[in-house]
This record gives sequence, C-alpha cells and structure tokens, in this order.
Amino acid sequence: MKKIFTLIVMAVMAIAAKAADVTIYVEATDAPYLYVWGGASNGDWPGTLMSETATVQEKTFWKKTFAATGAFNIIFNNGSGKQTKDITNIVSDRYFTYDGTTGYTDVTEQYGGAIPDAEISGVLLAGNHTTPTWGEGAQAFQAVEDGTKYQITVDLTGITIEEDLWLFKFVANSLSWFGYSKVTFDNQPAWLTQAMTDDNFSVDLEGVENRTFTFMLTWGGGKDPGENWTLTATNGTTNINAITTNDKAVNQPYNLSGQRVNNNYRGLVIQNGKKVMVK
Repeated sequence: MKKIFTLIVMAVMAIAAKAADVTIYVEATDAPYLYVWGGASNGDWPGTLMSETATVQEKTFWKKTFAATGAFNIIFNNGSGKQTKDITNIVSDRYFTYDGTTGYTDVTEQYGGAIPDAEISGVLLAGNHTTPTWGEGAQAFQAVEDGTKYQITVDLTGITIEEDLWLFKFVANSLSWFGYSKVTFDNQPAWLTQAMTDDNFSVDLEGVENRTFTFMLTWGGGKDPGENWTLTATNGTTNINAITTNDKAVNQPYNLSGQRVNNNYRGLVIQNGKKVMVK
C-alpha cells in the first residue's frame, strides 16, 4: 500500500512539474475578453473578461496567469464580435497592447521579456488536390527531421481540375495557412507558380506528364511557426526512403478546413489521409 501511495505521489508531482506559470499582460482602455486554447484554457468563446491589473514600468496592464501545460494560443476580443487574429505559440510571459477591436501589438521585448522560437509539431497540406473543392482531403506531411524538415508526395494522376490548376497552401501547428509570400524557394521549378489570388501556390498540370509531386519544407526557425520556410519541389518521387514516419502528426484528426481537432470533436474528419465520420 505504501508503495502504491508513493507511486501516486510521484505521478502527481510529475504532472505538476509539467505546468509552468505564464502571464498575459495587455494594455487596453477597457478590460478585454481573453480566449485561450492549447496548453491552457480560459472558458468557452469569447473567453473570460480580464479583471486583474498590474503596473509595469509605470504602465497599467490587465493580466491573467495560467498554469500552462504547453504552448498555448490566445485571442483578445471585445465580447461583441471584434477580435484579434490568432496569437500563437505562447510559452512564456507576454505583453501586448489592444485597441478594443482587431488591432494589437506585441510589446514583450519592450518590457524586458523574450519571445522564444516556435516549436513545430507538424505540417499540413491542403487545397483542391483531390476534388475542385478547397480543403478536401487535407494531408499531413511526414517528418524527415522533427521540428525542421517535412516531406509529402502527392499523386495527381487522373485528377481533373478546372483550368488544370492545382492550388494549395501549407500550415504549421494547425494554425494559420501560409502561402507564397512566407516561403522561399530552393530552385523553384517552372511548373510551380503563384496563383493570382489569396497567396496560393499552384501547379499547372497542363502538359505535365508525370503528375507525382514531392514537396520538402525546411524550417529556418523563428518566433512565428508560419514564417521562415524553404520549399524544395520535385516532379516525381525522390528521396522517399529518407522519410521517417511521425505517427503523432499523421494520426492526428483534422476537420475539412485542415484544422487539428481533439477527441471530443464530432463530425467528418481527416485522419491518416482518410475521411472518417466521428459520432
């Protein structure tokens, strides 16, 4: 019995050790609502109205402290439909200003803090690569080097798409999709171009005989998981033996918009490259 009790205490201590206090500070005229997801939570949308304050360098901030179990994401909003974009990958104290609608500024470094580089947990590809409908069949890259290099091969043989143009984007950590303007190219092939709208990539399938395309994304590090990527694209299957399967990334369920969902999600999801109905 004593041994079992000791093991339980050790398990509780191990779980507690994983949590770290992280405080969000925001300078705003009126207290904003703070919505949180990931390694911390703050209630259902629109989150909880911030109520605590702190004075830092003669500035008054609204603040909220979380016992975070990992990186988390936040949105400031006014509770009436105006909100910031997703502010992602928070792992340490952060300072912001918020204008009460959609505008915000990260001022962490101004107040002596540091914004660490993001940690990449996975990469997705989505587009009209299986049907003319955007987002159908979102696919997970496989890890060549975890957190650094990800590779995927897509076979478009027999796929008929309007105007023979295949559009697609990438996403890291299931956050915001990133496209042409946020990626540099390693010897960009002629068949890989920028679409005219929405910053998409495109492959012009007209006249391309081998419709198997391999994409390698390499991350150069940075504070935003959607920045500093280099894309190497080849027409044909190359270096496939270099792939080591990242089961965690491949088996994660995603909705049809390419967003990762948890085990409580109900509906049609993409898991391991296949559509699955979760009831």
